Amino acid sequence: MKKYSRIILLAILFIGVAIPTLDKRIKIDILIHSGAILTMDESKTIYEVGSIAIKNDEIIDIGKDEELQKKYKARKKINAENKLVLPGLINTHTHAAMTLLRGYADDVPLKEWLEKYIWPAEAQYMNKETIVLGTKLAISEMIRSGTTTFCDMYFYSDAIAQVAKEAGIRVIVGEGILDFPTPSNKTPEAGLKYTEMLIKKWKDDPLVSVSVAPHSPYICSKEVLIKAKTLSDKYQVPLHIHVSETKKEVADMISVQELTPVAYLDKIGFLGDRVIAAHCVHLTSADIAILVKRNVGVAHNPESNLKLASGIAPISKLLKFGVKVGLGTDGAASNNDLNMFEEMDTAAKIHKGFLQDPTVLPAYTVLEMATIRGAKVLGLDKKIGSLETGKKADIIIIDLNKPHLVPLYNYVSPLVYSADGADVEIVIINGKIVMYKKQLLTLDENAVIQQVKEFAKAIQEN
Repeated sequence: MKKYSRIILLAILFIGVAIPTLDKRIKIDILIHSGAILTMDESKTIYEVGSIAIKNDEIIDIGKDEELQKKYKARKKINAENKLVLPGLINTHTHAAMTLLRGYADDVPLKEWLEKYIWPAEAQYMNKETIVLGTKLAISEMIRSGTTTFCDMYFYSDAIAQVAKEAGIRVIVGEGILDFPTPSNKTPEAGLKYTEMLIKKWKDDPLVSVSVAPHSPYICSKEVLIKAKTLSDKYQVPLHIHVSETKKEVADMISVQELTPVAYLDKIGFLGDRVIAAHCVHLTSADIAILVKRNVGVAHNPESNLKLASGIAPISKLLKFGVKVGLGTDGAASNNDLNMFEEMDTAAKIHKGFLQDPTVLPAYTVLEMATIRGAKVLGLDKKIGSLETGKKADIIIIDLNKPHLVPLYNYVSPLVYSADGADVEIVIINGKIVMYKKQLLTLDENAVIQQVKEFAKAIQEN
């Protein structure tokens, strides 16, 4: 009897070894685990120790670490212990390829900066090849500093879109439309036709969107502005424009039209909820009321506005009345970098100092401007801007184990006032890892830098 018992016991043990326990965990692509998670959702949810499950391009779950680690089996696990996980930053207004003109003309007023330096340099040096190079440099800088989406206005935008797609970064491209010839289009009509081609070509692309981008009401005629608006309406795409950047611009518009730029754009039927109005520095109370009524989004560019001495936009008033406001860097020729962490820090501080009120633009509001509020300005808030189930996996991970980030009494304040783009360690865009442990995976950064040095040398020798 004992003999048979031993045989049965051995058989049971053999079967237990031979047939492994079935793993019932759900298979996913990436599991970010063991980190602090700042979701930026409506409830301001923070997970002290949390996990995010990613499948394909989407966040399929987010929650407490222990629960998700038991629930999911990931092809790639990212340990975020002692790190902070948050949505990728959103640059609502820039001219990416102008990295090539970084430092080319500094410390001059905007009008002189444009007319004497930038426009002549663009006419002479900016072509499809150099714009591709400048965009690669910009994307390298943006990914390194945690930007996962940028809204661009420049030339040869089809090439910009292709570069962005290959680099794996999310972009809204807008072909700059002016009343005079640009490097890519000789007439505004050609620019509009080019834009329509872009809209059709990039329709439904997972990373690339297209805007209609007339430069400004002082450079584009009424007819061009109306045609731009019509094109935007036809395809339901964003309308990207510079508005009320300087006192002179406003004064000139009043002199000619007897209206402020905002009032003029409203009169001709240009404004609406798809408009991305860059700068909006010099606004009247009536202007703000119009922006509220038309649900216009504003791209605030504090560092560029300071450097060009354009002024300080009334952001606290805009926010008070419910205007959508995001942050932008403008181009590197007038900033001179594309670091959204610096933009947050500047935005938070200048308005406090200017209004002599330390409660103005608290850190969380500024972080919202760089994430979910910026997404609303671009009309992308259903897809990006916060870490929530069903949204695209645009995520950055920051190393908190740095001298300037300790002690850590909360997560938000250090991000806005202490952190820098160099603290970003991992970047995921649309579910793909594009930077891992500070190594760019989609661009040959060294080759780009070398080519840019050669470009600059050619300009200096000219």
